[in-house]
Amino acid sequence: MTFGPDDDAAVRNLLARYCVLLDQERIDEWVQLFTADATYEVYGRPFTGHDGLRKMLRGAPTGLHLGGPPAVDVVDDDHVTAQQNLLFVDSATGEQRSALYDDELARTPAGWRIAHRRCRFITADGLADRPG
Repeated sequence: MTFGPDDDAAVRNLLARYCVLLDQERIDEWVQLFTADATYEVYGRPFTGHDGLRKMLRGAPTGLHLGGPPAVDVVDDDHVTAQQNLLFVDSATGEQRSALYDDELARTPAGWRIAHRRCRFITADGLADRPG
């Protein structure tokens, strides 16, 4: 199967859905955007698999995730990488944090899924594992 325009649209929709589902606290649907063995790196710590993702969210603040348009690069017909900037607004404090997502996505029988995501924060000193 060749990576084509429908795949590009599916990848972009997947990344947009990530923000929307997270903001609506639709956690079970959000987790399904990832492969079963996905790894998510944030605050310098990896969280692996669907159970790891749920654990990560139990300690995370809620708020608004404003994801920018992703830059998508095709690795092969079944794998892409993407970078996407993000502005997060904490619902409790109004505090804002900006970040950059680095992603690896894979075609699965269920469609495109996130296999690896790394979140780095944009600080005065550059990209960092923790906000400034």
